[in-house]
Amino acid sequence: MLNELSKEISEWREDKGFITSWKNMLEKLMLVVSEVSEAAEAYRKDDKKHFKEEIADTFIRLFDICGSLNIDIEKEIKKKMEINKNRPQQHGKVLGDVKGAEGYINQEAK
Repeated sequence: MLNELSKEISEWREDKGFITSWKNMLEKLMLVVSEVSEAAEAYRKDDKKHFKEEIADTFIRLFDICGSLNIDIEKEIKKKMEINKNRPQQHGKVLGDVKGAEGYINQEAK
């Protein structure tokens, strides 16, 4: 399903006249970063509609990269999750986004 979506998105991008290739990958990765930044700004403004749109834009850009470079993202995610499953609890972190850390806020509990 994700691979099909990746191909569909890369074909749509090509139809619109844009290029995604290994040669312009730095530019494409920075566009992913810009979409994440726009999502962060929407979050800061508590604009959930815009936040969702920017998260979708982020995935569109990532799936375009996958479709353009023929990355089997379904396989790569499964492979990476197997690696992640073997990591220690909270990866040894004690601060930041881990439960129990000082300043941790569980948004779902509010």
